[in-house]
Amino acid sequence: MNKAQPPKFLANLNLKYAILITLLLATILFVIAFIGIQKSRSNLLEIMEKEGNALLESLVLASQNTITANLLIEDLSADKLSDIVKLIDRLDTEGKITEQQLQRIANLTGLSRIDILDQDGKMVQSDKPFEKKIYEDTSGVVYSALNEFVREKTEEVFFKIEEEDLLSEKKYGVIKRRSEGKGAILAMAPAWYFRGFEEKVGIGYLVQKISQQAGIEYILLQTEEGIVFASKKIERMLKIESDPFLQSSLNSNITLSRVTPFEDKKILEVVKPFSSEEYPQGIFRLGLSLEGYDRISRSYTRQMIFFALILFILGIVLIGIVVINQSYFVLNRSFKQIKTITGNVLEGMESGVVAVDQDGKIIIINRVAESVFSLRKEDVLNKSYSETFPEDEPLLGKTLKQKKMVKGIETEFKTFSGEDKFLIVGTSTIYDEEGKIGGAVSVIHDVTEIKKFEEEAKRAERLKALGNLAAGVAHEIRNPLNAISIATQRLKKEFVPTKDEDEYTSFTNTIIKEIKRLDLIINQFLSLAKAHKLNLVETDVNLLLNEILKLVEIEAQQKSIRIEINIKELPKIKIDKEEIKKALLNILLNGVQATPQNGKLTFESFFDKGNREISIKIKDSGPGIPKENLSKIFQPYFTTKHKGTGLGLAIAYRIITDHKGKVEVQSQEGKGTIFTIKLPVE
Repeated sequence: MNKAQPPKFLANLNLKYAILITLLLATILFVIAFIGIQKSRSNLLEIMEKEGNALLESLVLASQNTITANLLIEDLSADKLSDIVKLIDRLDTEGKITEQQLQRIANLTGLSRIDILDQDGKMVQSDKPFEKKIYEDTSGVVYSALNEFVREKTEEVFFKIEEEDLLSEKKYGVIKRRSEGKGAILAMAPAWYFRGFEEKVGIGYLVQKISQQAGIEYILLQTEEGIVFASKKIERMLKIESDPFLQSSLNSNITLSRVTPFEDKKILEVVKPFSSEEYPQGIFRLGLSLEGYDRISRSYTRQMIFFALILFILGIVLIGIVVINQSYFVLNRSFKQIKTITGNVLEGMESGVVAVDQDGKIIIINRVAESVFSLRKEDVLNKSYSETFPEDEPLLGKTLKQKKMVKGIETEFKTFSGEDKFLIVGTSTIYDEEGKIGGAVSVIHDVTEIKKFEEEAKRAERLKALGNLAAGVAHEIRNPLNAISIATQRLKKEFVPTKDEDEYTSFTNTIIKEIKRLDLIINQFLSLAKAHKLNLVETDVNLLLNEILKLVEIEAQQKSIRIEINIKELPKIKIDKEEIKKALLNILLNGVQATPQNGKLTFESFFDKGNREISIKIKDSGPGIPKENLSKIFQPYFTTKHKGTGLGLAIAYRIITDHKGKVEVQSQEGKGTIFTIKLPVE
């Protein structure tokens, strides 16, 4: 191969032009480097802003959840406090309460004080020394909860004593009317009694915990009144009203960010509004260190400058490298695009695709092939083909061995679940750039449904032909049958032999009986072959199934067959009730007849919401159907029973298909047979 030669025009350039070109390239490169540096800094800041916003989103959500949890715990603690007061009331009613007992209860339960008041509001007993203004606030006004208790004459009131300072400790209390109506019992609890949980998972705890992460300068929750929670590094910050940026975030209720000085250095501050019932409206402020940002920016700047200088020194020599690199990237991108398009095409195909390399390793398997062979891509890629497909269903082993393509071979494949599938397989060899075989690819068409449709079409065609034949045949047979029947009945009534009268009567009865049997067969034949107009009415399928099963149970009891029934709640559908009843009875009686003495018959029904259809499964424990007979069981006059007409299953099949339903059958010799009837739900 010839080595790549530099462009000829470079040889004709003099030094002046070479320097001018180099300077021009260097200038362009430095401009690009400058723009790249600015863009990278902007992108880094944007990433940090998004990370900060995500962190604050998580903090706000966690804070709201914490507040909700604290309120729930507060309610539970209030219930506990109420139970303690009720206990004291019961002891007080029994005359068993003393100040020592009150002190012991307060110590055991962690209450700050317990008082028993008379009807005038004076303390009768207490676990602590009496205090005149214990129930008045700093202005001498009695707490509203006590006024409410006296005014409303309620049985029990839970109240909070809020201090003026937002950060001061709260107190909680419960006042309950004494059982004998002679006053009240009042219990007070400190804030930790209700808020011990908050110290472990409260907003303050979350703020302190998150602020310990690397790269976070501070986190704080600030309201217009001041700082509510803050990380340990924060001592004082500007008030919200003193900072237009903070006011803008609070008033507009949006997340904002800015670069701002903090402790003689610049940081990225992200601000997000926060509001709840527990705290006044405020903002979370998150300060992110810019040290990492500056370090990355400086490193990137040095790299860009160094790269620019190298290119400036190398000049024209490196132009070729740039062109090569550009070509490489274009080719690589094109390759990825082609690979993506190829992958999308393979996954979008309705046919299965399996490909192997020259070593027999699977390199491609698409979605359809996974479904057909019940495999998972991650389990078989780069695995041995012969181990994955020991029967060589995709015919790739044969293709690699014979080194030639295979065209449209039809094959049968049995899945792990025992389902038979019909496949049409075509293969082709893959050649490398040297013309050698580098692998093979197989395209698999699952034609199982097509086969079923073909069978349906053939069956419909046969029924159509039978329908055309049925009317004429029935007419030709019925006329002589009617004549024979009339003649026989007249002979029976009008002619009395002089001897062998019993034998004569037996013969005439046999003739009449056989005429009726022939007439029944003709009716069944017509029912199968002639088009039937359905009388569709909305039907309660559950009631219909139970009605059918009661009829079948009589037949089953004669053979001591146990019927297991599992009927789920089914929707009402429009069907020809009598026709469906006839079809299901034919299939069920067929199952009863196939089931041996003391055997079992299973009947199951459910509503398949995904496919919008009612499924009915009938499973017998009979000998099963030979594989070669499975495709014939719905054909007219096919039967393996001595007394069967071979029309029952054919009629059932015709009725179900007339209702736009499906009948499927699975059977294994020695393991019984399963009939699945599916009726659409509109």
